[in-house]
Amino acid sequence: MSSGPVAGGSVLRRVAWNTAAQGIGKAAVLAIGLASVTITTRYLGAAGYGKVALAFAFIQMLGVLADVGLLTVVVREISRDPGSTDGLVGNALVLRLALSLVTLALAALASLLLPWDADVRVAMLIAGVPFVLGLANSALVAVLQARLRMDRATVADVLGRAAAFAALVVVVTLDLGFYWVVATAAVGAAVTLAITWTIVRREANPRPRAERPVWRSLLVSAFRDYDEVGLYSLSYRIVELIGILPAIVMTSVFPLLSSYLNDSRERAARTVDAAGDLFVAIGVPIAAGGLIVAPELVRAIGGDDFAGAADALRLLLFAIALAFVSGLFGHALIAGGRQASALRLGLGALAFNLVLNVALIPPYGIEAAAAVAVASELVLVTGGLLLVRRELGLAPRFTLMWRVVVAAGLMSGVLAFVDDWPLAVLLALGVLLYGAVLWALGGLDPRRLGALRG
Repeated sequence: MSSGPVAGGSVLRRVAWNTAAQGIGKAAVLAIGLASVTITTRYLGAAGYGKVALAFAFIQMLGVLADVGLLTVVVREISRDPGSTDGLVGNALVLRLALSLVTLALAALASLLLPWDADVRVAMLIAGVPFVLGLANSALVAVLQARLRMDRATVADVLGRAAAFAALVVVVTLDLGFYWVVATAAVGAAVTLAITWTIVRREANPRPRAERPVWRSLLVSAFRDYDEVGLYSLSYRIVELIGILPAIVMTSVFPLLSSYLNDSRERAARTVDAAGDLFVAIGVPIAAGGLIVAPELVRAIGGDDFAGAADALRLLLFAIALAFVSGLFGHALIAGGRQASALRLGLGALAFNLVLNVALIPPYGIEAAAAVAVASELVLVTGGLLLVRRELGLAPRFTLMWRVVVAAGLMSGVLAFVDDWPLAVLLALGVLLYGAVLWALGGLDPRRLGALRG
């Protein structure tokens, strides 16, 4: 049984393998996700897909009540004190399950007050099953993340997604209908949880526990029609899949950052600088290129019925670029023991998001929802930057910013002249142009990312 986050090999090799394994795994998840979205949208249509997406989105929105940053807090604590693993994870497991059941009860009551039909309400209850299983799984994954074993969590994730996809194919082939499509997510979540539990038992023995002092410590530390919901949900799903990229980096870097903030501010500063540059280098070209390729992208995935999602996708790609950076700040705050500040900022941004959505979505539709997402991420980036500087003494410099902006601008300018070319060609051309210009400007320097290797 491993005793710490770097047991069994050097930090450099472990982080490199974690990153490579997650990259391969997330590529598989991305492929499965795209195939699942394509099958689901074409089977259910825009209205049906909108109902499915609305049910899952509502559960996930309220899911913040069942999370409150518990996972990142647990990872931080067991990274610092591996001996506390069993107790912390066992308590986090029971606490998250309890909070998830409360969340589902609130969701069921809230749905009765909203103008939804029976399909959405029943779908929401079905979606609650993978929601609960997923929270239990993520509590166990904390062990693997703290010990830099995310390659094993990736295996469980990929196999679970594959199981859900296989179930979806069966449902569509047999034409079992709307509710069974929703239920396929539970199949995948159950498979993932079973595999994760088997893997974690080799690393630790986190039996479910309900110790109130530990719980207390952990807790401290609808408006348009279904067609439009379907359009927005497809756009958001694309962005969500893209968001996998920075998650790969942060799951490997977070345990190291937790350690550095405890004993070496200089190394912590280098790590935050390197991660910030990397996320800017990834996010800015995605946002710039999305301005050109968004129409073809939504058609390729959802078909012609989803062409109206293009403008929302353009805005959401800007939001995800900002989310790369805001996520870095949030993780830095939690790694530095400032989870209360991160939680306050997150809740403030959530309230900001909800108020604007209520005010703007009814008259302006899904484009307003996407614009609100951009505004909310701006709040998180600005607030996160101020908090990181004030409470951790870190000041990310984003030294690659001007190079990245120039390279992305030139890339999108060229793509605009050939926007009638096939999507695959546009994507390949965009990557090549951006990489070439960034290299010419001196932006592709492997030494900049050295701090992410421990």
